[in-house]
Amino acid sequence: MQKINARRGSLSVFWREVLKMIVKQVKYMDIQMLIAIVALMVFGTGMVFTSSTNMASGSALSFFGKQVLFAIIALIAMIVMTVIPIRWHSKGISKIIVFSVYILIGVLIYTFLFTDPVSGAKGWINFGFLSFQPVEYFKIALILWFAYRFSHRQLDSSRTWHSIRERLNIHDILPPLFGVILSVAMPDMGGAAILTFIILTMVFTSGIKVRGLSFYILAIVAFLVALPYLLPIISKTGLMAYQLKRLETYANPWADLDSGHQLINSYYAISNGGLFGRGLGNSIQKTGYLPEPNTDFIMAVVGEELGAVSILIVLAVFGFILWRLIHFALQTPSMQYRLMLYGISAYITIQILINLGGVVGLLPITGVTFPMISYGGSSLLSWGITFGIAFNVIGLIKQQQEYEKERASV
Repeated sequence: MQKINARRGSLSVFWREVLKMIVKQVKYMDIQMLIAIVALMVFGTGMVFTSSTNMASGSALSFFGKQVLFAIIALIAMIVMTVIPIRWHSKGISKIIVFSVYILIGVLIYTFLFTDPVSGAKGWINFGFLSFQPVEYFKIALILWFAYRFSHRQLDSSRTWHSIRERLNIHDILPPLFGVILSVAMPDMGGAAILTFIILTMVFTSGIKVRGLSFYILAIVAFLVALPYLLPIISKTGLMAYQLKRLETYANPWADLDSGHQLINSYYAISNGGLFGRGLGNSIQKTGYLPEPNTDFIMAVVGEELGAVSILIVLAVFGFILWRLIHFALQTPSMQYRLMLYGISAYITIQILINLGGVVGLLPITGVTFPMISYGGSSLLSWGITFGIAFNVIGLIKQQQEYEKERASV
């Protein structure tokens, strides 16, 4: 009996300590950013409902119910990641990060070899009741990978900038590069572009010389500018027909109305909306004209129903989130924390740019969804985990700042 009571006592002490740690983590949570994220989730759920009213694949209530469930799961994941006391600098966490990267590469290989294409591309693992998109989670793992690898490299601390050879080695770049190659092979050009942007951002912000990256940045810009003139050459390379069509549509959507109807109807939707929109639920283009109105082109529906002003408000909310992330990144002396927040900021930025760029015709359509707004459980859950990691790191930065203030006052 005494042993049972002792065991119960030790368990109660354990749970009290766990509760204390949770309360401590919540105390340091950035409430302003939390409000912004929840507001985006609520707005996105409402837009999924209104944009799904004429979908042949299901009723608006069905999509709405699923999105509400996805949002709740994403919020739970975000809170769990926020309150877990993670020691990001520890060897144990580094092993988990490395393990996660290699496991996700294995899942990407499985997806490439054994899954059926969806809309001309692989990338989804279908479990019947839900679909899983592994590249969404590889993006998060990539941020953690580079943040740890770069922050634990022994470099001359008297110098701020280092060459590419000093900052990178083959063990750093091979796994991420293999993930990018797999994304291209799917083919998931949007995912590959996001992964590439995250890699470049984290390499640059890790203290590499600007001169070392300028060639790669200029090469990417030159390729995008020259793309319309390269299409005749690309057509002879064996590129998949639907990929070529997307590139041709990007160059001139009016040349082939069959392949260009997505972008053309997106233009019509945004034009019809004007500054303040036609009114919630009154979109014309979602009634069979605009494909994927609740995923890839949901911002076109937002523009038509609520106007360009609403799109700007959504972007302003994301701008506020990015400002909070960068604000805390600049305040911490920890390179790992700083790189994690920079990586998450880059992830948000490039995802928004690629989606909106496709919607307005500034970039090729890639199938990339809009963060927190588009329909989809896999994407929403990945964002919940991403923001949970950000909150966790911000909490640790705040704790460190408080500790420094207390020590200075003694």
